[in-house]
Amino acid sequence: MNILVNGTSLLTPLTGIGQYVYRLFSAMSQLPDTRLQLFYGARFSEGFHSPSPGASRALHGAYRLARKIIPKPRTLRQLIQRRLFSRQARKFAKDHLYHEPNFVALPYDGPLVLTIHDLSCFDLPEMHPKERVKWMQREMPASIARADRIIVISEATRQALCRWFDVPKEKIGLTQLAADASFHPRSPAELAAPLGRLGLSPGGYLLSVGTLEPRKNLAILFAAYSGLPAALRQRYPLVVAGLSGWHQDGPLKIAAPLVRSGEIRLLGYVEDALLPFLYAGATAFAYPSRYEGFGLPPLEAMASGVPVIVSNRTSLPEVVGDAGLMVDPDDVDGLRQGLRQLLENTDEALRLSHLGLERAALFSWRRCAEETREIYRQILEGRGLSIEN
Repeated sequence: MNILVNGTSLLTPLTGIGQYVYRLFSAMSQLPDTRLQLFYGARFSEGFHSPSPGASRALHGAYRLARKIIPKPRTLRQLIQRRLFSRQARKFAKDHLYHEPNFVALPYDGPLVLTIHDLSCFDLPEMHPKERVKWMQREMPASIARADRIIVISEATRQALCRWFDVPKEKIGLTQLAADASFHPRSPAELAAPLGRLGLSPGGYLLSVGTLEPRKNLAILFAAYSGLPAALRQRYPLVVAGLSGWHQDGPLKIAAPLVRSGEIRLLGYVEDALLPFLYAGATAFAYPSRYEGFGLPPLEAMASGVPVIVSNRTSLPEVVGDAGLMVDPDDVDGLRQGLRQLLENTDEALRLSHLGLERAALFSWRRCAEETREIYRQILEGRGLSIEN
């Protein structure tokens, strides 16, 4: 089975889509009779591997040089990638299926699988930069129409796809994500050194992970946390890990007094190797996001044995089930009460920790890869193409 994959999301620090690409195709590379060709922005490379730092630097250097002529980096990047992909992919079109894991497909004449992670640019356009919304709303419909099959990562996204684009249900495949095996409970002795690098101690903080952008609803989290008793805030500072996004001035203004006092800590990007330790060392995990296509961070927290509180919107109830607390994302008092419950009620936190471990074990990247590969097989056989390499 010959598969082309757009792997350009691996060229930058991994956010949600990058994690999807990395985990899925790492697992798929272990399946028999599956030959992967990944496109890393400039050329294809056979087999799955992380792109070298040099490749990433070279590509971004080319973009920076070209920006002196065309001052629109997103448009420029898309134009370069489309042309390079299209030119090199021609030789594969007869017997390769192309999987685009990032919403909008590049030009290709062969069979196409498209992953749609969420429809937030349609459901909540105000939560994104206008340029991103315009691009998604302009480009996604054509990719959806071209695709042989569309993969979604939650039932909530399947319903949104049908609502916005009237896609037949038989054209949609559901493959759920999973926490990587590196996310698991760890002893205080294991955690001491890696957390010490961040100035943290095991069991001594409340955690949230995600890009600093409106959709993650950090303003509500900061407001709820600021209303906790001072002694509780001092014992359990709120630690936020994630890249800077856009339109974050409002949340940061709310957080500023507690940032100065050390009760809120903004870590920025945390390297992948350190994240499992950061999760496992938390007393509790908060994720009041307004909209998620899946919601991998709460699952990673549950796999780490950490009790979670999440919003009751979109896909998060599918992921967390009854293994965590849920609250309306606009309910500041409800979120504050939930945080107190997790930080003060040891028995309840332990109960949810056990439930979370059981829940997280139900999800598997191996199964996600197998289900994705089955979708490939159905398309290739339906087109009369060989599934043998």
